[in-house]
Amino acid sequence: MAATPRPEFHARLREQLTQTPPGEDLSERPPTGPRHSRRRPRTGLFTQLLSVALVAAMVASGIWTYRSMPGDTFYPLKRAAERTLFHLSTDEAERADRSFGYAETRAREVEELLGSGEHEDMIGETLQAMEDTTRSAVTSLRQVRRRDAANARELRRFVQKQRTQISGMIPKMDAEDQLKAHVYLNYIDGLAPPD
Repeated sequence: MAATPRPEFHARLREQLTQTPPGEDLSERPPTGPRHSRRRPRTGLFTQLLSVALVAAMVASGIWTYRSMPGDTFYPLKRAAERTLFHLSTDEAERADRSFGYAETRAREVEELLGSGEHEDMIGETLQAMEDTTRSAVTSLRQVRRRDAANARELRRFVQKQRTQISGMIPKMDAEDQLKAHVYLNYIDGLAPPD
């Protein structure tokens, strides 16, 4: 038994493949030469400009969100991002650090609201948010079993910074917001461990 096909088989196959069926026009047949790979269509200038515009819009909205203040359009997005980062934290010490940072951010927001004269109705709400995030930080810190000297120093630093910042703002607040600020200061005074 031969390992390769017989020459007669090759000849018959060649003849069958090269024959044109009756009634078929060779000009309608696709070329039998090597296939050319399709060239990718070139990206148009419009598509590139659209991509650049979208990236610029995303960066701008991120900056507006980060700099937004209570009462601004992007402020709820800023708070939602903070909550998401808080919940993505892996341990309680990290959550406490984030919460202390958010409390400091709320204090800066109150300070800017007092100086701007806009959205002054949001001061009380922002003070309450500052107290809530501080309480969240303390709760997270208490769940950490190991309270070392570094945590105590960080808590003392936070309390001192908050006390200085809030005390300076109290004279600019109305009576209701002053009361909220004093309650907050009394709360944080009890947090700092003795030296």
